[in-house]
Amino acid sequence: MRDTLDSLSSATPYRETLRHPSRDPEARSRILIAVLAASLVAMVLGAFVLVGAYPLTQANVIQQLEQATGSTVRFGSFRRTYFPHFGCIAEKVILRRTAAGNNSTLLSVESLIIEANPARLFSKHLSLIRLEGAHAVFAPLGTGPDWQPTPSTVVVDEFEATDALLEFTRHDSRIPPVSFNIHQFLGHHLATPDPMRFELQIQNPTPPGEVHVTGSFGPWNKNQLAETPIAGKYSFRRADLGVFQAIQGTLSSDGRFEGPLDNIQIEGTTTTPEFSLKNATHQLPLTSAFHAQVDATNGDVTLDRLRAQLMQTVIFSRGVIAQRRTEDGKTAAIDFAIRSGRIQDLLFLFVAENQAPLNGTFNLNATAVIPPDGQPFLKKLQMSGDFSVDSALFTQAQTQQSVEKLSALGRGDARQADAPDRVVTGLQGHAVVKNGVATFSDLHFRVPGARAKLHGTYDLISHRINLHGTLFMDAQLPKATSGVKSFLLKAINPLLKKNRRGGAEFPVSITGTYESPSYSADPV
Repeated sequence: MRDTLDSLSSATPYRETLRHPSRDPEARSRILIAVLAASLVAMVLGAFVLVGAYPLTQANVIQQLEQATGSTVRFGSFRRTYFPHFGCIAEKVILRRTAAGNNSTLLSVESLIIEANPARLFSKHLSLIRLEGAHAVFAPLGTGPDWQPTPSTVVVDEFEATDALLEFTRHDSRIPPVSFNIHQFLGHHLATPDPMRFELQIQNPTPPGEVHVTGSFGPWNKNQLAETPIAGKYSFRRADLGVFQAIQGTLSSDGRFEGPLDNIQIEGTTTTPEFSLKNATHQLPLTSAFHAQVDATNGDVTLDRLRAQLMQTVIFSRGVIAQRRTEDGKTAAIDFAIRSGRIQDLLFLFVAENQAPLNGTFNLNATAVIPPDGQPFLKKLQMSGDFSVDSALFTQAQTQQSVEKLSALGRGDARQADAPDRVVTGLQGHAVVKNGVATFSDLHFRVPGARAKLHGTYDLISHRINLHGTLFMDAQLPKATSGVKSFLLKAINPLLKKNRRGGAEFPVSITGTYESPSYSADPV
């Protein structure tokens, strides 16, 4: 009995073993096994709960998409993912919204990928939504079904779409749709009550060029969608103006924008280093600064002010570019003015010579309307305005000498007509452009000693001139000539028509073409 007690007393106390199990390797193993077993049970239970009550089921995802977009949603296939990310993948996704008149919006997506953090999954918080192969087709801008956004209980950290295509159909189905290629769209923090920060890289269709936009959008105005705010900045690069019928060049633009969707205020600048007209020789620097209002619900633009500079001539413009709901394309109605510009800067756009045919101070007040029909630019241009050229000098010696000779004759100095002084010319009038033809009325041409009042047409396409009118001279015809001609005119002078100043008055005409004009006068 004592031996038994001694053996017990020499052994490790049982109570100490209980108090310090870590000193016992076997105990440590048992605890580790227990922890692993508990963890395994927790994982099994968690997996059971996750699979059984997984929020990203096909039904739940469709419900959330339909609620957020007001569309009917259909999946071609759907599967859940657990590794490397919790989430789901839906393929061949179709979202459709339809209104009366078969105006519908259709979005197809090759793959819709959703990723979530398991710890935040059940609080309806998603880490990422990615669209691959998205293609959206909209009704003509401003005619699609109204959309009333529904508040969503889901928060999305990142929304991404790459290589997406947006198309706006036309009223005339025979005309191809307007297409926007989105290289990349990134949206940060999509949540109903908060604005979304975004980045966008997109190919602009007309004129084609690359646009990069950063800014914020929202929060949604549920009652008045058009009053949802947007703000940010943009850059527009490598815009090819050659797609337009009358002009060419490569434009760059930078600016900022802010306001509700139906009244976005845009302030920006443009630079076109080598601006020219089609088939023209000279390429001229053109810059501008502008402020405009854009209605993003229909694409209409109100140009509050534009200050463009071509070489040393400044052009001021304002107007509206808008579309009727029943027609394709937009009609531009623009008012523009030039104050003390240089006529040579504008003429350089039209001539091939190294110098313009006329130098002088140019003033203009005009209104132009450009409808959206498919005719060539000069055919569809409708314009009316008043213009004047002051202190004008012709750069071609022969033309300027003819003008100076006319001035000398008008003053009655026949001798000076053979050795004329330098004189300046003035020109002013009213013009109406329609169907490619400029019609002039009340066209006045003046030099010291003579003036002409003309009317007629100039064909902007064929360059044909057809002007007729009356020449008024300060001097009588006999004094404007010498020799036998003067003697003969003196004989019939009482029969010649005179103006109110007592000088000669007789019909004149200018015909032919701009390149080769023909002048005629009949004093008798």
